[in-house]
Amino acid sequence: MLEPGHTTFHGIVPGLSCSPMGKIQVDVLFGGRDNFRVENILFEVVDLDGPYHALLGRSALAEFIASTHVAYLKMKMLAPSEVLTVVGNYKISLETVLAGSCLAESLFIADEKRRIQMAVALAQSAQLGLTGMSNPLGATAFKPPKETKDIVLDPEYPECIVRISAGLSEK
Repeated sequence: MLEPGHTTFHGIVPGLSCSPMGKIQVDVLFGGRDNFRVENILFEVVDLDGPYHALLGRSALAEFIASTHVAYLKMKMLAPSEVLTVVGNYKISLETVLAGSCLAESLFIADEKRRIQMAVALAQSAQLGLTGMSNPLGATAFKPPKETKDIVLDPEYPECIVRISAGLSEK
């Protein structure tokens, strides 16, 4: 029942992006038997190990015409009988934040490890004099032409130079 989606999420896990598997319409209900509110909300489905099962964004809150207060962990909306108040749990909220923080830290550490390993491999290939060796990303190492000349970009700052091939004109 998933429909294709073309959204990319940023910031759910700090430093990483995520593309959804698709999107789906789901009825969301708040309240009880006597006083409730239900709306059909479009959700983007992602394959992430995270502490949240669902995130309600601005469009979902607008559908419910809900008002939130993060510090009090409360959300209020109009319902048929009276104002409906959804109350969060501080203990669960703290556990969720800690779990999300641990997940973000582990993903960030894994990404940093991969970058360090790539830098070490490039440094080792340069140290061994293997300038033509491919780097882990598949591109070959940069090899300047044999004959180059330095061009001063601004006479007031002679240390700012650009190096060009000796066969090129200064213009």
